Amino acid sequence: MDEKKQQRPDDNVHSGHRRRLRETYTERGPDSMHDHQLLELLLTYAIPRRDTNPLAHRLLSKEGFGSLEGLFAADVHEIMKMEGVGESTAVLLSLVGSMGRRTAAQKVRGKRLNTPHAAMEYCKALSFKGNNESMYVISLDKSHRVLSADRISTGTPGEVTLYPRTVVEIALRRGAQNVMLCHNHPSGDLKPSREDLNTTSLIIGALTPIGIVLNDHIIVGGGRAYSMSQQMYQLNGRADNELATAAEKEE
Repeated sequence: MDEKKQQRPDDNVHSGHRRRLRETYTERGPDSMHDHQLLELLLTYAIPRRDTNPLAHRLLSKEGFGSLEGLFAADVHEIMKMEGVGESTAVLLSLVGSMGRRTAAQKVRGKRLNTPHAAMEYCKALSFKGNNESMYVISLDKSHRVLSADRISTGTPGEVTLYPRTVVEIALRRGAQNVMLCHNHPSGDLKPSREDLNTTSLIIGALTPIGIVLNDHIIVGGGRAYSMSQQMYQLNGRADNELATAAEKEE
């Protein structure tokens, strides 16, 4: 039996599965699909004749990039290091992430967040879907105008993990001189947790040596928002004067 005939049954199985994924996407929309299913469908456009399900799971695992956010924020060369990923696949995944970030940046670029009130209103308009906590890093220029808003982590209903190195990398990539953090509390309780305070302190410690200021950490939930600018003033010891003055006036 020749190679073509040997591969035909598997090709039919994979082709049928890919067709069902496309039908689910077009008829029911992306919100009806799990993250690994969306990634599996995307991978079929770079890997047309192989089962992409194992690779999708591997890319989203803790040994991979942990999430879609982590994957699409990764450098193309980092993606290529993963087992089973060739150049075409890595370029496709990196390109999707790059286009998404550019689109998001075009929507928010230039908005000035120079007071806690402006920052809170801005963060309330960000996309927080589902019942899990998500974290955004908002990069600002020296005049506190928005350069980008990157959602970098999604956790559980009660917590979200944020790595200082990720914040530093994004801030440097965006050319930021100031940074804000924003995450949601699905419960609607806006009181900062001990983890929120510890995370804020760690980020300040990571950004300060490279001359970038963490201006604020906003918590949103239930249609409301809370600014941690005063706690940050105490944590930082040298918070941005403009924001600190504005926060004192608003109190």
